[in-house]
Amino acid sequence: MACLPPKPNPTELRLPVWAEQYRIEDYRNVHCRLYSRCIDTAVREDWEGFTCQKCALFRRDEAPHAASHAFDQPADNGRP
Repeated sequence: MACLPPKPNPTELRLPVWAEQYRIEDYRNVHCRLYSRCIDTAVREDWEGFTCQKCALFRRDEAPHAASHAFDQPADNGRP
């Protein structure tokens, strides 16, 4: 039997008024490939905010590094 891919698991989060001192990376993984689904869930449920901390994918997808994009540029045929 094939393993099913993990599903996003956003959790409602109500940040206090002084939330400006928090970094979004502390409670969300904006680089997750399923992040848009979590936003959809939060909007559909009318949440003020959400966190990814209880999700299995929270630490899986990381911010892209320069090395992952270094060779994605098209070749410049005008240069020797």
